Amino acid sequence: MRILPATCAVLLGLLVVGCQSRPTDPNRPKTVPVSGTVTYKGQPVEGATVQFVSTAGKRGAVGTTDASGRFVMTTFEPKDGAIPGTYQVSIQKTVLEGAPPEGATGKGGEEPPAGTPKDLLPAKYKDASKSGLTVDIKEGGVKDLKFELSD
Repeated sequence: MRILPATCAVLLGLLVVGCQSRPTDPNRPKTVPVSGTVTYKGQPVEGATVQFVSTAGKRGAVGTTDASGRFVMTTFEPKDGAIPGTYQVSIQKTVLEGAPPEGATGKGGEEPPAGTPKDLLPAKYKDASKSGLTVDIKEGGVKDLKFELSD
């Protein structure tokens, strides 16, 4: 059986349209760029989770710090920022002490113990309502937030 060139063109066109990303919901709130740094005792914090909790019931945002303590916030899509408004902020970094290496198995092929969670930052920063950290994100966004954590 021969497929006609016109049929191939139609099938290719449908494939291309089907693979394109879907348009953004026009009713979705607008986000603005938001980024900054986290330090603890003057040193950059790598692998911390920064979370914005809206004080007005809006959708929050989240980011993760890199080796230099920098983060970029995400609300709907990676690194799209935050919805303008006022937020309480939580920052946490937790590791599992005594966790087995990835892919390890316990006796008899059972799942090995997961380890014990340990916070590497003061506990007060883990709860946005108690951290004392707030931000007000304006329409233009913010590119230099600085969270300087201490004991």
